[in-house]
Amino acid sequence: MCSLAVPSRRRPGAFALVACALWLSSACGAHYVTHGTALYDDGHYVEAAEVFEKTEQRLASSSSSERARFGLYRGATFLKLGDVPHAAHWLGYARSIVTRDPDALDSDDLALLGASLKSLGNARPAAPERANAEVATAHPVSESAPSESAPSP
Repeated sequence: MCSLAVPSRRRPGAFALVACALWLSSACGAHYVTHGTALYDDGHYVEAAEVFEKTEQRLASSSSSERARFGLYRGATFLKLGDVPHAAHWLGYARSIVTRDPDALDSDDLALLGASLKSLGNARPAAPERANAEVATAHPVSESAPSESAPSP
């Protein structure tokens, strides 16, 4: 591959190949989102869920757009698989990112997020619903928060 980095008169397309290789290397960071999204679009929901599960650790170093798309498609995948609680978590994650960064999703993805959230409202959870269930945010609050205690006399 090193020969691709040095343009040559004998290979007029070498510059184009180098440019393409550079573009691909910059896009590799978000490849995991694109791969999972493509599987979702093709109706391969179980495979998409596996890709998202195996690549979740990459979210910490991803852009807000990548995190929003990941959350959207992971949530939509769970919704297609009938896992309403997990769908609610990830769709809420995507929504919270879009709330902070309205440009994180393009118009098609925003439409899917809206439709998925609407479907989520009409979905019946597989497990019993908690009385005060709420949709997750991008930064979940620890459930082991200290409780308020009465002041000591």
